[in-house]
Amino acid sequence: MGRPRPRPPSLRRTRWLALAATGLAACAAPHPRAIAWGHEACEHCHMTLEDHRFAAEFVSTTGKAYIFDDVGCLATWIGERHARPAGIWVASFTTPDTWLAADSAVYLKTAALSTPMGSGLAALRPGREADSVRAALGGELLRWEEVVGGRGRTAFSVQRTGRKRK
Repeated sequence: MGRPRPRPPSLRRTRWLALAATGLAACAAPHPRAIAWGHEACEHCHMTLEDHRFAAEFVSTTGKAYIFDDVGCLATWIGERHARPAGIWVASFTTPDTWLAADSAVYLKTAALSTPMGSGLAALRPGREADSVRAALGGELLRWEEVVGGRGRTAFSVQRTGRKRK
C-alpha cells in the first residue's frame, strides 16, 4: 500500500501564509535604496550625485528616502527639518559602495578632502580604518552627534547652490 499522498495546502492556508510574509516584509528594518549616480539630485543642495565616497541617505518613518551628495548636506537638512528618521546611512569613504549606519560611523573632518559641498567630512568605520585615514589625511574624528550638533543644531552649515554638477 505505501504512504498516503500528501494533501495539497488549502487555499485558505496559502493566503494566510502570503499575508503573514507580506506583513513581516513590511516590518523589516529600513535600508538604503540604490542611487542613480549622475542622474539624481541632492535633497539639500540640488547638485547631481556623482561621488560615491561622500553620499548619504535618510529614510523617513513613512519610508520615503532622501539622498544627499555630502554628509554636510545631510546634517544641515536634518537641522532645518528636525526630521525623525527610520534610518540614516552614509557611504564608507574607503569602500564607497558600502553603507554604514550614520550613528555607528565616525567622521573625518579635514581640509585635505574636497567634498561635493566643501564640508570636508568623510564617513569611516571606527577603529583601525578611521585611524589610518586620519593619519594619512590629518584632521579630526567626530561622532555622529558632533556632526549634527545635537538637539537639531548642525555643526556644519552647507549653503544651497541650486546648480547641478556636470
